Amino acid sequence: MAQKKLSVYGNLVSTANNKVENLYLVVDHQSIVFVVKNRLLNEFVAIEHFVNTPDQPGWNQLIGYLQNNSTLIHSVFNKIYFVMNSARMILTKEHAVDDSLQYANELQMVFGIEPAEDIYTTTIDAKHFLVYGVPDELSSLLTRTFPTGKWQHYASFLLQNNSVNELQLVLFDAHFMIHIKEQGETKLLNHYPLGEKDQNIYTVLNACIQSVVDTNTVNLKVIGQPQDHAAFVQTLIPYFMSGSIANINDAGIGAAINKENPNPTYAPYFIF
Repeated sequence: MAQKKLSVYGNLVSTANNKVENLYLVVDHQSIVFVVKNRLLNEFVAIEHFVNTPDQPGWNQLIGYLQNNSTLIHSVFNKIYFVMNSARMILTKEHAVDDSLQYANELQMVFGIEPAEDIYTTTIDAKHFLVYGVPDELSSLLTRTFPTGKWQHYASFLLQNNSVNELQLVLFDAHFMIHIKEQGETKLLNHYPLGEKDQNIYTVLNACIQSVVDTNTVNLKVIGQPQDHAAFVQTLIPYFMSGSIANINDAGIGAAINKENPNPTYAPYFIF
C-alpha cells in the first residue's frame, strides 16, 4: 500500500495575491516527491515523499493516498512542475523541420510504441532537444489535482550542468542516472536500474568506455547516496580523477534534512 516516507516543512509564505514558491512533483514508477522552493530566497522550504509498495503498480492508489495525506497539496504556488523521472527519454538533435511526429518516432524507435502516452520535448540548446513520454493515465490523474502543472523531465535539469569534464551520477531508491560531459559537451545521458554493487560499478565504467571517455580525466560527482549503496559509491570514486558527494545546503529545510538523513539520500531533489 502507499505510504508517506518523509515530510519536512519550513516556512511557506505564498498567498493567492503573493505567490513566491514553486512546486516540483518528481514522479517515477513507484514514488512521487513534492519539493517546494522559495524562488525569491532561492531556498527549499518543504518536501514530502510518497511511495508505493512493489505489489501496487500504477499511480491510482498512490495519488489517491497523497490527496488525503499531503499537507502541501492544499498550499498555494507560483508555478507547478510535473517532473518525469523515467528511462523513456532521449537526447536528440534538432530536425531541419520542426515536426513533433519525427521526435515521437525517434523515441518509439528506441523504446517501442506506447499508444497511451503523450510525447513532450524540451529545448536544451540551439541544436538539441530532450524527448520523453508521459503515460496518459498519470498525466490525467495529476492534472485533475494541479490543472496548471507543466511537464519537464528530470534529465533536463541535469543538462543545465555547465561543468567541463564531469560524470554526474544521480542515485534514487531503485534507479540511477548518468550524465557524462567531456570538454563541455554531453557524451552520454542514460537511466539504469539500481542493482548489486558490482553490477552498478560495471554499468558506470562501461558507460565511460562506450562514450570513449577516460575516467582519469573526468571528475565524478555523486548526487544522492541511498544507505544500502554507500559501499558502491566509495569503491567507484578511485577510478576517477576526483570524486565528490553532493551535500544539501543547510539553508531552508536543508539542515533538518541533513540531520534526519546523514547520507545525502535526498540530494537529487534539491537540484531545481
